[in-house]
Amino acid sequence: MSKRRCFFTLYRFELLKILKNKVAIVTFLIFFVFSFIQGEFEITGNIKPEELGDYQTFDGRVIDDEFVDELKAVTDEDGEFKGEEEKAYLDLRNWINSVFEYKADYTELDAAKIYEERDKGIEESFQEEKLSEGEIAFWREKEKDVAKPFEFFSDWVPSGVLEGTTNFSIYMIILVATGLAMIFSMETQRKTDLMIRATINGNAKLYFAKVLAGFSYVMTCLLLIVVGFLTYLGLRWGFSGMNAAVQVYWPLAAENMSLWKLEGIIIVMLVVFALLLSAFALFVSNLTRNGVATMAIVIGGCLGMFALSTSIPMEHRFVSQIVQLLSPSVISSRLVYEFRLINMGKYFTVYEFVPMLYIFLSVLLIVMGYFIYRKYEIKNS
Repeated sequence: MSKRRCFFTLYRFELLKILKNKVAIVTFLIFFVFSFIQGEFEITGNIKPEELGDYQTFDGRVIDDEFVDELKAVTDEDGEFKGEEEKAYLDLRNWINSVFEYKADYTELDAAKIYEERDKGIEESFQEEKLSEGEIAFWREKEKDVAKPFEFFSDWVPSGVLEGTTNFSIYMIILVATGLAMIFSMETQRKTDLMIRATINGNAKLYFAKVLAGFSYVMTCLLLIVVGFLTYLGLRWGFSGMNAAVQVYWPLAAENMSLWKLEGIIIVMLVVFALLLSAFALFVSNLTRNGVATMAIVIGGCLGMFALSTSIPMEHRFVSQIVQLLSPSVISSRLVYEFRLINMGKYFTVYEFVPMLYIFLSVLLIVMGYFIYRKYEIKNS
């Protein structure tokens, strides 16, 4: 048998071992079903299905003085509705409130003041995030490409798509922990590891077959969950509003981007997050040779990084940014509000830098894991 065929035989065997892990498969099936449930309740958890069309009445209208005047006619000075027009104008009212941080005086409101307040909010964000002059110049240049005035779209469907996809980072933490924790520890716990590694293909080929099998399982799970979720949501609710500018969802975003592009960025971030998390789980499993310890370290590490990312003040920029880049919280539709850049001779946004960083760290963990794997073999031979 050729060396190539030997490797893929080992790969199929390792993949089969994962697929025979009942905990891993049951966990995946639960999350796969949940993806369809989520596709339903991301919308119906907030509004009745028959009401969606009412909220989308003004989709595609320009946010100008005429539109703002219509809103003022049905609201009081605080933006509270006077009559039954709430559904049609609710999302526009909420969008304006987010621009003004819920301090808008609707009696003196016009389109110019809305766009001026938005510009002011962006500049304040620059100061809050302690940006350098170079970073501020970068974003001001990006802002020039943003087309104004904005076209309004109801955000019920975009919110369901974006926030639903973001939630899959939690799924991946559990799927990786349950699916890959035993991949190196099984032979050790069953005392068959020395016999296996005494074979001609028991070294490098077996190690990389395990790694490839682990990645294949995780990526296939992620693909099925995301495709299932988007397929159901699209067939059930459609994708109205996803072609809109990102500013109709996050008004202080300072770059020219559609909501579909933001969704694509989130999916890419999910893929590289799953890649890094898988590499980390494989590394820990290889190091500890204990399935329970691996699950605890993977889940506990992710939760710990998430907690740290929400507790370190932005004043400590270097530490807070490093933690943010390595935390599951980086996978968020709010990443367009992360104005802090990474300077590597040129500026990179978070969503540009994270895929490169995660791929590099994944490769590093795989290489380090290989040397640990070889060392373990020599130590026990």
